[in-house]
Amino acid sequence: MIKVKTTRFGEIEVKSEDLIELPAGLIGFPELKRYVLLDHDKESPFKWLQSLDDGAIAFVLINPLLFKPDYVVEVTEAEVLDLELKAEEDAVISVIITIPTNPQNMTANLKAPLVFNLQNRRGKQLVLSHSAYTTRHNIMEEIKKQSTAAGSVAVQEAIEKAKATQESGKQEQAQTKVSGK
Repeated sequence: MIKVKTTRFGEIEVKSEDLIELPAGLIGFPELKRYVLLDHDKESPFKWLQSLDDGAIAFVLINPLLFKPDYVVEVTEAEVLDLELKAEEDAVISVIITIPTNPQNMTANLKAPLVFNLQNRRGKQLVLSHSAYTTRHNIMEEIKKQSTAAGSVAVQEAIEKAKATQESGKQEQAQTKVSGK
């Protein structure tokens, strides 16, 4: 059991099996290698990556697929070896988010995601060098795009359904006229 005094959560006790090791640390924090994931609250998509080496350091994480379903991270063979990943389903991708005073301006660092191996509880922050992703990707704008796209699809489906119903009605009228009923 590891006891740590944290700025946000007070004193916490962490079981050794809940420890997450980031051997290379995080960008800007290479010396901090031991972390634990804590729930923001039960219903929230956010998690806290709390440092066990410095109780004042914690990062807010989110699964990027929740707001950017087409997000793709290419993991190199060397990174797979570093994480000792044996199966793709053992990997979990998260991104660090920044929440300013106005949460509408919340951003995610899609350029430097975190990859965790669920089996051995090792993690690594990657830097995607050949990608169009940014370090300050606006989450709310992405959610609006997704809901607009989903709304457009729903509107298109409604139009198609209305056309089909209208065509069906015309066919019924034509059959009625032909049969004389």
